[in-house]
Amino acid sequence: MALVFEAGRAGDAIITRRKGTLAMTARAIGRAAHAGNAHAQGASAIRAMARFIESAEALNGCASGVTINVGTVHGGTSKNTVPAQCVAELDGRFERADDGVSLVSRLRDLVRSPLVEGTSVVLEGGIARAPLERWEESARWMQRYGGCQRLAGLGVAESPLQGGGSDASTTASVGVPSIDGLGPRGSGFHTLDERVELDSLVPKCEALVRFLLGVGGDGFSPPSA
Repeated sequence: MALVFEAGRAGDAIITRRKGTLAMTARAIGRAAHAGNAHAQGASAIRAMARFIESAEALNGCASGVTINVGTVHGGTSKNTVPAQCVAELDGRFERADDGVSLVSRLRDLVRSPLVEGTSVVLEGGIARAPLERWEESARWMQRYGGCQRLAGLGVAESPLQGGGSDASTTASVGVPSIDGLGPRGSGFHTLDERVELDSLVPKCEALVRFLLGVGGDGFSPPSA
């Protein structure tokens, strides 16, 4: 099994489920031309990208828990030049592995034909992390670890589905039962206000030691190497 020490959640909830993640880059290629003297000779990569973005964002909710977000866009060279290039970065989330595969396929289908005459859009990337799905075995380990947390004065709840991926997603994808969120409690993740609750450090360490030694109050044996 795998223990993953991402930041602890409120109430020391143990994570058994995470969404999978998709990371893709869309590159639109057009044809540059002077916007005043030869506008008709150009083919706008930004216009093509705008159409792609609209279609990509429309995939939100195409399956339960699926989201797609275009987070950055940049392109063109000057305001009086028909833009020959435009790049956008996409983030996707999904609850089930099959939905991730389907989302990649749907996005690629959007660019099989030119969105604006004289342009093309190329997609790079794909699934970044598989989802962490809740298994019976991982649920049993969660209950056992929770017993150790209780004896260390911590909470024992199970976390709701988390939207971000972690190393637990990677270990689970190769068949290893995994539980997550076992690190010290924190908040403000991925912001300038990110912080750790110092008073959670010692009890979190105690819970881990109890688990490794098999001192969890429910008679279980420590996991084998």
